[in-house]
Amino acid sequence: MTTPIATLIPIPITAGMIISGTTVSEPAAGEIAWVSAGTYAIGDLRIRSTTHRVYACVQAHSGRAALPENDAAYWLDKAPTQRFAPFDVYTSTAATSTGSITFVIQPGYFNSLALYGLIGATYSISIKDAPGGSVIYTNSGGLSVDPIGWYEYFFAPLRIMDKLIISGLPIRPAAELTVTISAAPGAAVGIGMINVGDFADLLDGADWGGPQYGATSEPVSYSYIKVNTDGTTSIVKRVAATSMRVSVQMPAAQADYALQRVRQVLDVPVSWIVNEPGFSGLNVFGLGSAVLNYDQFGSAKMDLTVKGFI
Repeated sequence: MTTPIATLIPIPITAGMIISGTTVSEPAAGEIAWVSAGTYAIGDLRIRSTTHRVYACVQAHSGRAALPENDAAYWLDKAPTQRFAPFDVYTSTAATSTGSITFVIQPGYFNSLALYGLIGATYSISIKDAPGGSVIYTNSGGLSVDPIGWYEYFFAPLRIMDKLIISGLPIRPAAELTVTISAAPGAAVGIGMINVGDFADLLDGADWGGPQYGATSEPVSYSYIKVNTDGTTSIVKRVAATSMRVSVQMPAAQADYALQRVRQVLDVPVSWIVNEPGFSGLNVFGLGSAVLNYDQFGSAKMDLTVKGFI
């Protein structure tokens, strides 16, 4: 028996894959479309549905016809639109709403799903064999984490499970995936990232092996201390990421496959997952690298490092 350590390589999501039933429009609530030859002040935010990006005005202007994506002197590419926020490479860019938020996508073949940056009370996932077809999979539950003691149960606010991994999903060529995050009416909900794609174990069904004790999960803050002109200091808060390091012991016959899998995603941000209850800290989206040691006859060890994205 092995403890799986796997990669989930996400399918790039295009506009045509986000289909009817998605509750986030483009422009979404609060977003304003850019208009040619308009009048803009520094800090104004405008979206382009062609690029699915939000642009910030960095130089006041009026009457310009150049597209923001081609006009760097006047516009800064700031973030994805709400509709595309769950499909970039950052878990910190979230689609948000109140009460409930739903995405319906048709990405083609997939066998797994990873959700990050979840905000809300409950989740619901369903898969149909085709758009409008028969439901072939459902999964739902609460996002609150069980309290670790009576004090937390009675007095502390609920901790929220902000990521969810589901593998072994039924495969269909035209499957329709629906993801919904819900909360009380008026309460905030959000999804930072929806990764849907191929889940593959580095050990590929080996008879033995897996992650070794001593693995580390490292939250990394990008906040910094600002020194003011009068000598006082303040903390400028920014988003955080999580990195991890883990050693994986495996049969020597499995080493080449594991190395090939790592090389396949060397410069591609993917989910790296130790798929074992109680080890959610070893579930990181980012760039992975590895050192493979053929350390003794019949076995090998891979030292895996993943630099998490914000």
